[in-house]
Amino acid sequence: MTAQLMVSVDATILALAIPGMTADLQLSTEAVAWVMAGYVLAAGALMIAGGRVAQATGYARMMTLGLVTFGLASAAGGAADAGWILIGARVAQGIGAAAMTPAAMARLSAAFPDDGRAKAYGIFGMVMGSGTAIGLLLGGVLTEVSGWRACMYVNLVFVAVSLVLSACAKDRVDPSPGHGRGWWRGIVLGVGVALIVQALTDLDTPGRAAAFAIAGLVVVGLFAATDRRAAAPMIPVVLFHNARRRVAYYGLFLWGIATIATFVTASGSLQDEHHLAPLVVGALFLVYPAAIQVGLAITRRLRGALPPARAIGVGLALIGIGQGVLALSPDGVTAILAALGLMGLGTSQVMPSANSAMNQDAGPHAGVAGAVGTTLQQLGGSLGLAIPVALAAWTTHATSVAAVITALLLLSASLFALRQPQITTTPTASTEPKEVSA
Repeated sequence: MTAQLMVSVDATILALAIPGMTADLQLSTEAVAWVMAGYVLAAGALMIAGGRVAQATGYARMMTLGLVTFGLASAAGGAADAGWILIGARVAQGIGAAAMTPAAMARLSAAFPDDGRAKAYGIFGMVMGSGTAIGLLLGGVLTEVSGWRACMYVNLVFVAVSLVLSACAKDRVDPSPGHGRGWWRGIVLGVGVALIVQALTDLDTPGRAAAFAIAGLVVVGLFAATDRRAAAPMIPVVLFHNARRRVAYYGLFLWGIATIATFVTASGSLQDEHHLAPLVVGALFLVYPAAIQVGLAITRRLRGALPPARAIGVGLALIGIGQGVLALSPDGVTAILAALGLMGLGTSQVMPSANSAMNQDAGPHAGVAGAVGTTLQQLGGSLGLAIPVALAAWTTHATSVAAVITALLLLSASLFALRQPQITTTPTASTEPKEVSA
């Protein structure tokens, strides 16, 4: 739980530190995008590969390696005196996160093999869902009190506590060496997506952007070709045959595009345009988790009246409307708070329903089904951060245009989800070991 809280917090903890970080290291807009996107990109692209390696080498060992990697990267990032060092540290943090999360999920499953598992996973999911909001508040406090470097150094506390708790834990899961094959395909996927993200951040030089885009598409195509022919593919195509799972995956991908980019742009606007202190901005962002709790309370009151696909559709529509509000007034405090509230309500419908839908009827692929969703969510976040940077080369209203594009994508996905027929099925039990318990 402690390790996963750190992983979730670090997706947003630097959002409120961007002005001070930019001034200290003389970062360009492109470099700032990579400071934020490098972490979620590495974590998302390597998540399934991390699960493969963890199952082959041992979950406790892999988690220790991930924690140490994360700690060393955080120390290097906190001491960085140049932008490229900070970006490299953030990518290394993402690699550590990709090693930790699947191992943490597997160890949690082993520690609670019976009736307590559902409750344990519920708490774990709450930690994952609330981590981004906690990161905003914690980042505001640390930036206000000690500066942006404290947002990196605080991870050393998380790492130390997690290592002690990990050493004291009594769970034991035997490794399965054969499951480690093909982990390198995750690196291929990460490189391909990174090239595409670089193309988006380089649109002011069309030739370079085109070269990066073509190279990225070729590498992603290479991943798809090799993975599809593999005996144990990292992303089984059969997972996308289920309509509800497609809705869940699309919803998580678009959620990633909308949320992290909104946190970054809104925090910059509140600090730069309205000159609010980071601590005040962090407090204002509490509207988002408060709205999530309100949405969950309404859902409990209605006792889950909507099936997962319909709930995802409603959630995406709410987030899309929030993006529309942000597009109309990207620098207005009231508009930003309204957008955060709508996005929180939408998140309360998208995340629980997507987690349910993507794991239902997965059969022998039950373990990897959730990992694919997490990967798409993180990759969406990295693309969402790159879109405003790309638009800045063409318009001075990049934030508004990016919000309009995101709103249209969300609303079209909402219509698709709401049109899905309501089908009641019985989940298929898995008869094979789970490759990744994420």
